[in-house]
Amino acid sequence: MINRGGPSLVVRIGDQTGAAVPDIALAFAAVHDSYCMSALNGEIDKLDNRVPGKLQLELYAAVEELLLDRLVWFLRNIELTKGLAAIVEHYRTGIAAVESTLDGALSPDAVAARDRHEAELNKDGVPESLARRIANLPALASAPDIVAVAERAGRDVPDVTATYFAAESFFRLDRIAHAARDIKVSDYFDRLALDRALDSIGDAERRLTAAMAGDGLIGPRAVEAWVAPRKSEVDRIRVSVQEIANSGLTLSKLSVAASLLGDLVKQ
Repeated sequence: MINRGGPSLVVRIGDQTGAAVPDIALAFAAVHDSYCMSALNGEIDKLDNRVPGKLQLELYAAVEELLLDRLVWFLRNIELTKGLAAIVEHYRTGIAAVESTLDGALSPDAVAARDRHEAELNKDGVPESLARRIANLPALASAPDIVAVAERAGRDVPDVTATYFAAESFFRLDRIAHAARDIKVSDYFDRLALDRALDSIGDAERRLTAAMAGDGLIGPRAVEAWVAPRKSEVDRIRVSVQEIANSGLTLSKLSVAASLLGDLVKQ
């Protein structure tokens, strides 16, 4: 799949991360195998002549989008020279644990959106199990973050999953991440600024989740307990971030949101 972008894609990823081509290849393999993408693409292959070609291509594109996004994450957050097999086993197990707890961890709005997507795919001829997996992919993009936080905090992945998505819902970070995909940049330095802002938000979300998980509570209760002693400042930043998310996201607004969340982590 990475070949679709050709050498220019490898160059762009190298520019984003400073990684050499061998490291990019390792990260590609780590993401591909951790998410069991061979099996997933194999299921999509079976839809030949069973669903419209356009839909089949959209399913492949959803998998590829996740692959490329998490490829950058692995390059920036994982020491790939420690051994690919161990990395894949660790994250494959963690990703499966996250997926198994999504129903209880996602917000009601997120569950409803996921279920609508699944129903639409199923209506168009995609088998139920594949439709659910494809509909879960946007949420599973966060799985490596959750696994990393669980390891750092010494907590079980299902518990951290609940807290991670509760924090995301509380600050509406899912809306910001979704809106950020529509920001159009053509300048090289604007692309770097966009990537840096998104990285900063991701780092803040991981650190917030780790702090919230440290008290032994889970999900919304963990969020509430962390917020209580710093409520005034949290409310100020939360309102500002939500205003940004609802006002038509631009690169400058995204940078401000990243800065605000960085301030929040210091509380």
